[in-house]
Amino acid sequence: MRGQDPRRRCARARRRLSFLVQLAAVLPVACTLPQTQPADEPIDVAVYRRAEVDRAARLEAELRRLRADLRRAEEALVLAESGLRGSHSRADAVSSLAESRIQVERAAEHAPWRTESIAEARGKLDEADRQIAEGHFGAALFFVYRANRIAEELEREGMSVRRRPGTLYVRTAHANLRAGPSTQEKVIGVLSHGTPVFPERIRNPWTLVRVSSGSVGWVHRSLLRSEQ
Repeated sequence: MRGQDPRRRCARARRRLSFLVQLAAVLPVACTLPQTQPADEPIDVAVYRRAEVDRAARLEAELRRLRADLRRAEEALVLAESGLRGSHSRADAVSSLAESRIQVERAAEHAPWRTESIAEARGKLDEADRQIAEGHFGAALFFVYRANRIAEELEREGMSVRRRPGTLYVRTAHANLRAGPSTQEKVIGVLSHGTPVFPERIRNPWTLVRVSSGSVGWVHRSLLRSEQ
């Protein structure tokens, strides 16, 4: 090192000095970035507990529906094995399918945020239609039954949401759910149009909300409305 060319030592020193100058310029900016949970405004553990209760209720409703589907499938299997599968008429299947389509679309209006469940119910009805075309009327009624169970759960959820005071709804096509009240914060979820959220705290222009899926985060107030 002692025998190193002085010019090289000067060049290395200049590079170090340049790095320190750049670091000094960046540090003040980094220190002013908003934190995910500001030290003076941490998210209460009770908020997460309420979100978990909402998520558990939603999972229990889905479990009830799946159990009902299983019972109906067992009944259909018994009928098929006992030779009674031809006891249903085309008129029964067609009229039940028409009624179910009305019920599913009504449920879609009550809970438009449940897009996956709505699509599942419509898929069951399409399958029922196909079974009718093939002359399998008992099978068609089974798929109609499954679509009806989905619709019933959606209607119950929609009515439950409307009964909660202070419920807000996403007014835009999509809304980012963020880890903190800033556009610099991480996006932890994306909420679709009409999704209900339950406000916990306001830090203008942001609102801390719970979602029925169990998520907790911040949404810009301009993306929410008070009525569906």
